[in-house]
Amino acid sequence: MLLFLGLADNQVLAALLPALVRSLRITIQLAGLLVVVYSAGAALAGFVSGTLSDLYGRKAFLLAGAGVFALASFMAFRTHTFAQLMVARALTGAAAGVISTCSIAYAGDHFEYEVRGRAIGWISIAYFAAPIIGVPAGAQIAYHFGWRRSFLFFAALACVVACFSAGLEKDRLERTPATNRLREWTTVFRGFLRQRDLRAGVAVAFLVSGGLVGFMTYIGAWLNNRFGLTTRGIGWVFMLAGIVAVLGAPMGGALSDRLGKRTVAIAGCLLMATAIAVMPFFPWGATLLAIFGLTSLGAALRQGPVTALMTELIPDSQRGAFMAVRGVSSQLGIGVAAFVGGVFYQHWGYVAVTSFCALMTAGVAWLLATRIVEPEARQPG
Repeated sequence: MLLFLGLADNQVLAALLPALVRSLRITIQLAGLLVVVYSAGAALAGFVSGTLSDLYGRKAFLLAGAGVFALASFMAFRTHTFAQLMVARALTGAAAGVISTCSIAYAGDHFEYEVRGRAIGWISIAYFAAPIIGVPAGAQIAYHFGWRRSFLFFAALACVVACFSAGLEKDRLERTPATNRLREWTTVFRGFLRQRDLRAGVAVAFLVSGGLVGFMTYIGAWLNNRFGLTTRGIGWVFMLAGIVAVLGAPMGGALSDRLGKRTVAIAGCLLMATAIAVMPFFPWGATLLAIFGLTSLGAALRQGPVTALMTELIPDSQRGAFMAVRGVSSQLGIGVAAFVGGVFYQHWGYVAVTSFCALMTAGVAWLLATRIVEPEARQPG
């Protein structure tokens, strides 16, 4: 519920942009700054909160994140100028960054590694439920009652989620005195860069997010330009992919607990990379939809295993800090892929975009296979 909250709120903005542009009398380019300030707020707050959660626990940050999210969304509902909306969205992004970073760290603390793939696989449904439940709901509210009411809806949802979150179990991580940990932070972050598997884990976050977002950002424009699909038709295509992913995420998590997190994650990446690479060469029809579904399935299969594997690379006492560093790397991957994908699409078409994103996705499989060891394999004997 916590992850769904931030993801749906972030993704619904794409559906609200036309109404925002007309209402506030701004350009699309200026409206795009709302995404920039949201991501910047998420990266900064995720880094700070993830690191501090190693000292003070995850639950307090999750509750605070949900509360601030509700307040910021209500601020967006009450805005009258673009500058006010920018401030509200930056604050909402900060709250979403706290929720995203600390919820994954919390799951890593509370589920043993042997079943963590299944647990995070279920939690990962939020990544794919957002475009098929949250975004249509927010868009329909905006269509009938205005875009501001959409933010009011998310404010109310955040209040409900905060109430449920109050029932979360207490933190299990063992804390050391804050004064000692504050002195150790520099050493901890340097340690992340010295260890090969942790460097690879940070790179995996960059490539996972960049490969997926770069591919998804421009597929709507490609479907419209090449096949003449309307916005409504593109929405149905995304909903189909979302349904496949919602079914695939828990399946991937369960399989990873039996076959190994790394094995299932690599398989998901290779399936996704292959489907992305061949997609532009097919005509409109059932085959193209099936390939798009395979792309979604590959992304869903790898989500739980990759996340579970990353949470086990470090001690519990440093998990929040490592998730924070990965969060920053993930945001950088999104920015780079979106920028490079735009240049490629403009000059060489969607084939160049899919080739680039397929290479990023295949790079994840290579890093998992060559730079990261399944934790069980580390134990002697």
